[in-house]
Amino acid sequence: MNTRTTTPPWMIVAKREIMTQISDKAFWIGTLTTIGLVALGLLFGGLMDGDTTKVAVATDEAAQVVVSASNDLRPLEPLRLSEDELLASVEEGDAAGALEHSAEGGWKLTVKNIMDTPDLTGAVRDHQLEVNAAEHGVDMAALSVGADLELVSLEAEEGQGVTIMVATLAFAVLFMLSAITYGMQIANSVVTEKESRIVEILAAAIPTRQLLLGKIVGNTIMALSQVVLIATVALVGLSFTQWKGFVGMLAPVAGWFVLFFLVGFASLACLWAAAGSLATRVQDLSQTTTPLTMVVMLVYMAGFLARGTVAEVLSYVPIASTVSMPGRLLSGESTWLDAVLALLVAVAFMAVAIWAGARIYRRGLLQTNSVLSWKEAFTKAH
Repeated sequence: MNTRTTTPPWMIVAKREIMTQISDKAFWIGTLTTIGLVALGLLFGGLMDGDTTKVAVATDEAAQVVVSASNDLRPLEPLRLSEDELLASVEEGDAAGALEHSAEGGWKLTVKNIMDTPDLTGAVRDHQLEVNAAEHGVDMAALSVGADLELVSLEAEEGQGVTIMVATLAFAVLFMLSAITYGMQIANSVVTEKESRIVEILAAAIPTRQLLLGKIVGNTIMALSQVVLIATVALVGLSFTQWKGFVGMLAPVAGWFVLFFLVGFASLACLWAAAGSLATRVQDLSQTTTPLTMVVMLVYMAGFLARGTVAEVLSYVPIASTVSMPGRLLSGESTWLDAVLALLVAVAFMAVAIWAGARIYRRGLLQTNSVLSWKEAFTKAH
């Protein structure tokens, strides 16, 4: 006896949405262009930082460490000063850092801007291992004593703030571009089907709920895949630059951003489909999608401009938390428990958004006489 497997209608719709975008040249041009801009940004940043960096030292031993740490990517030059002048040279900007060594405290590098920290860790470790080897023979435990470099920032909050600002801005830009690009793709797909009357055939063949679910799943998969790809390229590229020390700090936060993005985009995807159903022609989308575009732009602006209590509140507000919570996790102002709570709130909002969007979608899908307002579509939805 032959067994017949029936594929759920929403999976067919989702596959169609995915294949439509994969076969679209504009999709590949946009994706590759974004990846190219990320790569160029990292390369340009590396080239801009190619000038010789001075490190203040007071001893021949410290100067030797600086010289051994110098490379083509980050040329370093020791600046000989007295011990009393080391910190002043960093404060005044004459040197990017001050390298000191003491028998009690080991090696210490003092910097003003943590984003411009010279990479001396490997050179310090190699030098100290040689010294310890001479003093202690082949005792491997003794070899590592004093080989750790303590990093002290004179402006820790400022340096950390720059890192948080850049990362949060990147999250905000990724969310804005993906939400608007794929959101308009969903709305355009819906109104095109209405305008061509194809939706009447589709609605007769499969339930509208299945049609809506397929569009949401298909576009969410595409948007999430693109965001993960871009984030991966950025982190891998960052690991080959002088800022590679930040990869370990950014990677976990990027993971949280992906989770919040998944929930946030799924919430908006249903509303974008509803916006498309309110229009009767493609030209009407500018009217029906304006509220959603404003929401996305507000999230983009608030994501990296909000501070203090406002930022804390936004980190728990659905959609806005997509950008705000990762930034607070990066700064240490929020813990993973706060992130879980914010994620649960976002999931609850997603359920409400899907319910409301589905009602509006069903109401507006077969309405072809005139453009419906959001209020009219929701109050008359059944």
